[in-house]
Amino acid sequence: MSWGRAAKLAWLAIGFTALSCSARANDATAPNADVPDKSGYNLFNPTPDDEMRKFTPDRPAKGFSVRTIDAGHIELETDFVSYTYSRYLGITTHSFEAFDPNLKIGITNWADFEIQFNGLQSQQSFDSATGASLAHGAGFGDVFLRTKINLFGNDSGPVGLAIIPYVKVPSSVPVISNGAVEGGLIAPLALRLPQDYIVTLMTEVDELKNVDDSRRYTNFVNLIGVSHPLPGVEGANAMVELYSSSGTDPASPQIYTFDAAMNFRLDKHTILDVGLNLGLNKAAPKAQIYSGISVRF
Repeated sequence: MSWGRAAKLAWLAIGFTALSCSARANDATAPNADVPDKSGYNLFNPTPDDEMRKFTPDRPAKGFSVRTIDAGHIELETDFVSYTYSRYLGITTHSFEAFDPNLKIGITNWADFEIQFNGLQSQQSFDSATGASLAHGAGFGDVFLRTKINLFGNDSGPVGLAIIPYVKVPSSVPVISNGAVEGGLIAPLALRLPQDYIVTLMTEVDELKNVDDSRRYTNFVNLIGVSHPLPGVEGANAMVELYSSSGTDPASPQIYTFDAAMNFRLDKHTILDVGLNLGLNKAAPKAQIYSGISVRF
């Protein structure tokens, strides 16, 4: 594991944060009269409950929300359980994951810090023709460190934009982890349309280790999603996504999926969800099904 590379990626994340701070400090845009001035709130001076923005966690599905957790508050997002079935190049893989907590802490009114533990995992691969076991790994997965910085549209407005630099710290568990420090930048854009439709456009650039561990390559993720409240079901919301992942390493296949999910708002601080992701090409996992919860404190 290259800690020098981890340091470079961490400094990149800090640089994005510093640039955003400078931009915010010089922002002379007139405040929205419908939104209270929350610029003075921070980690040690929390946003009052009656001024908190709508709770919009990143889960379910793969797209990220543009909204940050309010300053001084904590959010927890986690799977209850997730199962993935893959079949590619004569190999069948079953993967299970449980309790992968993503903990978010509101630092300012427009930025939060996130640490995600990729939970307890088990992955087993078989020869599709003979059923012979090829590989098995079990243990706790990688850790992701992120900073979400909202540039505009955090509380209201027709458009919202955020940037999310991240670093992955590997667990080094065989099969479960590739043992490499990796990182990248995620940029979600939200379009809030009439009749409560929300369109999410997201792009992501990653620096990843290639399959034979000989070099690094650049990977590109793009996503478009649409969400809308379910008619006649109070507190329920449905969403669909088209997802793609492709990189500059010829040995790393392109991935295309169609994702569908629903969440159920129990109260303004608690949301349950379920989701199903379906592969659209041979290299993509055939199916992934999961359920989880998001809670704000």
